[in-house]
Amino acid sequence: MLYLVATPIGNLEDITLRAVKVLGRVKAVYCEDTRRTRILLGRLGISTPLLRFDEKNPRDMERVLDRLAAGEALALVSDSGAPVISDPGRRLVERARERGLPVCSLPGPCAAVSAVSGSGLPGDSFVFLGFLPRSPSKRRKALREAGLLGRTIAVYESPFRALDLLKAAEEELGPEAQAVVARELTKVHEEWLTGTIRSVREKLEARGGAPGEYVVLLHPRSRTIAPTPFQRGRSAGKAFGSRTVP
Repeated sequence: MLYLVATPIGNLEDITLRAVKVLGRVKAVYCEDTRRTRILLGRLGISTPLLRFDEKNPRDMERVLDRLAAGEALALVSDSGAPVISDPGRRLVERARERGLPVCSLPGPCAAVSAVSGSGLPGDSFVFLGFLPRSPSKRRKALREAGLLGRTIAVYESPFRALDLLKAAEEELGPEAQAVVARELTKVHEEWLTGTIRSVREKLEARGGAPGEYVVLLHPRSRTIAPTPFQRGRSAGKAFGSRTVP
């Protein structure tokens, strides 16, 4: 059995009881970065063997598939959040399914879902674009096509390109379309900014940007939620992030 285990996007207490149980019982945990995942397992008191998995490496792929075919229970995790969702794992799941090997996906933390839930934008149906192409023309095309669906759009972005993304969205969706920026979700310095695309861009621009991990939410309809300054909050419990691990 291949278990896909979602791990915290910031706050360690977001790990599920089921995830802890599975990570402690499988024969091995495969991950993107053993240094990062070792911190997580150490915090949880789990000593399961930890191995790096690169799904672009055919040997890594065959090694994991052979172990699954032999009946071993293995777990796959990403650095944070759910495997496959803008993270590695899709090819392994695809190959496992092709061979008739069992795959079990455990529910758990996901930055896109958390951002949509807390945004105030429509969440009954949304378009998740993950990380947009770096090419300006391809980025604008993706936003334009998504905007035609009339749904909330969720995008992952780095702090270095967040302003460029908002500028492109302003051009393609219009300056009065809605926007929400959720930064450093579940971490000590979690922040939210809501309003029109123009107002959110201007406020973020006035700050000179801000470090951290971003989820940018957009909606092509004009604003229906009140603009706010950055909402700062301190998440309870230990943080598990590149800058916030004690």
